[in-house]
Amino acid sequence: MSPDRPTNSNAPITRRIALWAGAAASAAGVGMTVATAGPVRAAQDATPAGLRSEHLEVVFIPADPVTITLAGGGPPQRGDYFYVDGPIYAVDDVNGTQLGMYHCFGAWTSPADDTDAPYQRLTTVQFLMDEGSIMGLINELGTEQVSTVGAVQGGTGRYTAALGTFQQLPTEDPAEGASPAPGTPGVGQNVVRAVFDLIMPQGS
Repeated sequence: MSPDRPTNSNAPITRRIALWAGAAASAAGVGMTVATAGPVRAAQDATPAGLRSEHLEVVFIPADPVTITLAGGGPPQRGDYFYVDGPIYAVDDVNGTQLGMYHCFGAWTSPADDTDAPYQRLTTVQFLMDEGSIMGLINELGTEQVSTVGAVQGGTGRYTAALGTFQQLPTEDPAEGASPAPGTPGVGQNVVRAVFDLIMPQGS
């Protein structure tokens, strides 16, 4: 047994334990599968000893994006900077009780009007929620948006030392003139489904 390995669920979570968790996950070859436009699923029986897996889904509504362009206008180009944020909700409670805030910033990697680009932005994201935050890195937009998988880089609160993967999947807009059911997106709302498969120390 490694001397750095946590021996009980009440052990304090230190940087050394977090680093060990990442090494153990890599060594065990944690299995991930990606379904087209579906969630990323962690193989439960591949979770290393001393860790636990958790599947989490929320939705967020990004609004009022800000882009700073080198040209001072026009479609964003490679290297231009952007920022966006928006409220987070439970999947079945869109526009209901807010669970937190989504924050996202990064750079355009392809022009915004390049319709053939597999992805167009490289972004750092934070899901700031009541029980803690999840932070990650992901490519966004482009032709491969529904299959792009990002890396969870850590967390706070109950997500301290979290690793794993996540996706940001667009949801289907209600038909024009439809009356959305309670807890569902309104017409014209840009709602994104965030799907996480997390690996965390036992007891977190």
